[in-house]
Amino acid sequence: MTKRKSLFIDCSEAAFNCDKAQYNEASFYEKIKIHLHILLCKPCKNYTKKNTKLTKLIAKSNLKTCSEDEKKVWKEEIKNQSTK
Repeated sequence: MTKRKSLFIDCSEAAFNCDKAQYNEASFYEKIKIHLHILLCKPCKNYTKKNTKLTKLIAKSNLKTCSEDEKKVWKEEIKNQSTK
């Protein structure tokens, strides 16, 4: 594959690389390919904007998850109440 062809990617690869970039897992080369693609593809540009906004909102919301112990306690409580 020539260098020119390897810089242009399809929409599914652009979306995948966009997702990787949101989690800082994309390489520099992948980020360049994303930027080149979204310059030419309006739907992918919109996807990237929405994905960036979603990532920022999730980070801003300061979500917390339950520990495994808490989940076990809740499951037991649900089980006990459903048998009554």
